[in-house]
Amino acid sequence: WLQWSNLWSPYVLNFLEFRFYFLLLLLQESAGLCVNNETFDSEPILLITFGNGKVQYSTSSPNDFDFNTTYKQRFAPTTNDGMFSFVNLVNENNAWHTNAKDHTGDDGGYMYLVNADFKPGQFYNGRVDNLCIGLRYEFSVYLANLCKPSGRINPNVLFEVRSTDENILLAQLNSGDIVEHGTLSWEKYGLSFIAPSSSVNLLMISNAFGGNGNDIIIDDIALRVCAHKGSGFCPSN
Repeated sequence: WLQWSNLWSPYVLNFLEFRFYFLLLLLQESAGLCVNNETFDSEPILLITFGNGKVQYSTSSPNDFDFNTTYKQRFAPTTNDGMFSFVNLVNENNAWHTNAKDHTGDDGGYMYLVNADFKPGQFYNGRVDNLCIGLRYEFSVYLANLCKPSGRINPNVLFEVRSTDENILLAQLNSGDIVEHGTLSWEKYGLSFIAPSSSVNLLMISNAFGGNGNDIIIDDIALRVCAHKGSGFCPSN
């Protein structure tokens, strides 16, 4: 046994070294949104708009959209620290852009409002399957600072892509501060990455402390393949 283990140990080490450098290369290959925002002109692989309805507070849960969050859901005013709500109008709050609508301006279109906690938490943790290994994908979302100009803490979001089996970090990018504006101002954020496997976990994590600010609103979470002829889907094995 010792003879065989000595014989194979260099190959095992070489494999581990190869895997380490491969993952390091993937991290280096993670970048911002697709070049010139160029994505393949087809249906996104993933698109979460949070639906549409007449009542201000949606009764849908994150499970209905196939993701998890560490925040607690609130179905009526007020969405306090550490809570979130799916709303079609921003509820009344002296510090917030009251009655603002979702990213597309649709009447009744829901959006994901989070009053972030003092501790960093996960806004979004969802899995996607049947990716094509070696293709570059764009994980994106529209974000807005919920607060009116007042010098409060700005939201800051950490985007991550992780392996589904060992939770290995594959790609990472920080949004930077999402600053306050006179009106609710949506902007597209996210990262692009090269798929190292057919399944990955996509995460958005609060990267700022809550308390006095760090109130954010989220809409149109999407995954698209960057410029490429094809759908970006690959048959499962």
